[in-house]
Parts: sequence; structure tokens; C-alpha cells
Amino acid sequence: MTSHPNRGWRSRWTVDRAKQEARHGPSGLVVRFARHDEGGWQGDAANGQEVAQALIERHGHHAAVRMLARLMREAGDIYSQAAVA
Repeated sequence: MTSHPNRGWRSRWTVDRAKQEARHGPSGLVVRFARHDEGGWQGDAANGQEVAQALIERHGHHAAVRMLARLMREAGDIYSQAAVA
């Protein structure tokens, strides 16, 4: 399991609970969270357009779509873990 390509993904994120946001260091993606009606968290990419464009230029459209979806999922996971702690 040591050869997993996304191993250590948590270390690439920083969470600021005061600002209610998660920031991905390598891409610069900033996801801001607000409390959802059902008690969970709803995330919105504050600079999603810019990050998406940079990913498209570097990796192509198809890969960028998958990467952005993964980054949003990671942001939700890391923020939820930090909010509980």
C-alpha cells in the first residue's frame, strides 16, 4: 500500500476553522464551508474557476474535471474531520 499515488494527501491541506475554510497547498484551491440545514457542511470553491483553468492548461480537460472533483471531496473530508475535533 506504500505506492498509492495520493498517499499523504492530508498533509497538503490546511484548515482554518475561524474562517471556515480548507486550503490545498499545491493547487491553491480554497474551499469555504457553511453549515448545511441537515447539520453537515456545504463547501464552495472560492477560487474554483482559476484553479480549474490552471488544471486544464496543465493536465487537459478530462483529467482536470476528475482532479477538481477529488480536491472538493478531500476538502470536505478534511474540513469535517477538523470541525469535529
